[in-house]
Amino acid sequence: MLDLLAFGAHPDDVEIGVGGILAAHALQGYACGIIDLTAGEMASNGTVSQRRAEGREAARVLECVVRECLDLPDAALALDQEAVYLVAAALRQFRPRVVLSPYYQGDRHPDHNVAGELLRRAVYLSGLRRLPVEGEPFRPKQFYFYLLSVDILPDAIVDISAVYNRKEQALDAHRTQFGQDCSEQVATLINNSCYRRYIRNRDAYFGSLTGVEYGEGLIFNNRPLVKDIIDWSGLV
Repeated sequence: MLDLLAFGAHPDDVEIGVGGILAAHALQGYACGIIDLTAGEMASNGTVSQRRAEGREAARVLECVVRECLDLPDAALALDQEAVYLVAAALRQFRPRVVLSPYYQGDRHPDHNVAGELLRRAVYLSGLRRLPVEGEPFRPKQFYFYLLSVDILPDAIVDISAVYNRKEQALDAHRTQFGQDCSEQVATLINNSCYRRYIRNRDAYFGSLTGVEYGEGLIFNNRPLVKDIIDWSGLV
């Protein structure tokens, strides 16, 4: 059983959107994990085996106890029954208290939008007793979306200032995606230094909205029930 399980369409999505949140909660003793929906096989740089190794290294940096890949098709992620059932089976297997997913609207990469819709459906259906998926019915206590290439204000901001170096180390682990280590590497949006600056600046902006150095934003799928607004500490 995990406390926090983050899903990404590709092997570096989770690190970009909520790498700091995972690191911060892992250091507090929570059991955190990552599930990649695809192996990122359509990326301009890096082989599947390289990307899996990079993902394992990034998970180690973030102190996640689980990293798995569902091997759905990259660049062809679809909201179909097979994909929904695979995600539902993962939810039943790991039974996370909190699930994080890419936001489902407005992202430049279609897979990110589909991933959000896929998680929305699977989180609900995994709780149905008659769903023909292995494992006992299960729904997480909370389900939040995170931002990749969507520039909107989040509903909540989590302070990741103390672990920001771990987030950057986790991104550095994805050398084939964010580095330009060899002449054979194809220039892309994300291996341009401007992209890492964009991530850092956005995290700094979110942090500044709440008076901290760095923050990562979350969007609520369903509004949390708050019984005491004086003592409620939000998500951190």
